[in-house]
Amino acid sequence: MRTFLLACALFAPAAHAATCTATSGVTRNSLLELYTSEGCSSCPPADRWLSHLSPNSGVVPMAFHVDYWDKLGWRDPFAQATFSQRQRARNSGLGWVYTPQVMLDGADHRNWHRTRNPLLKPAPAQVNLSLTLIQAHKSIDAQVDSRFIASAGDNKAQLFLALYENRLSSRVVAGENARRTLNHDYVVRELVGPLEPRSRHRFILQAEWKAADLGVAAFLLNDQGKTLQALAQPACP
Repeated sequence: MRTFLLACALFAPAAHAATCTATSGVTRNSLLELYTSEGCSSCPPADRWLSHLSPNSGVVPMAFHVDYWDKLGWRDPFAQATFSQRQRARNSGLGWVYTPQVMLDGADHRNWHRTRNPLLKPAPAQVNLSLTLIQAHKSIDAQVDSRFIASAGDNKAQLFLALYENRLSSRVVAGENARRTLNHDYVVRELVGPLEPRSRHRFILQAEWKAADLGVAAFLLNDQGKTLQALAQPACP
């Protein structure tokens, strides 16, 4: 059994900090990625589907807003060019990208609209993740402890951390969704990785982010991009 300590630390005064912890256990959670855009008229149903996933669905959902729709009349305030690049890299086998796209454990999942709780695949390795958040003024300190129970794939595992925000809303005034109010959850604000087994990173919160609606997701991928384990922890109460 191998144990890695993966730490992302931001030092903040303890008097202003709140701490909360989540642990994955021996059952693997799947990583579910939604690639979406406020400029895409077919994306709102996927956004709503993601928001209504059951907490017991066995997945860690994340919404990556891409920017390649921005030139068509509406600039998505949550879009990042790095997320468009990530989608292209994750779809290297397809050779093209589209929205809305749902990826489950790195594979295209086109029947998402027929699935309330995605079917989980056997884990390539058993990994326990323990994610501890220390939330202070304008910062979040995330510490991740990854414990490999089975050795398959753990020697090349890479850690990613995503800071996400829930309960976001936009009044769209142009483009395909003009005159619509769109609501979003699990919107990735910052993605960090791949990280080495021992790493440090600091999340600095921007003024427009709502601290009470933030959370951190941690996920380990093997060298083929498949999920070894995933875990999320909402902001500390």
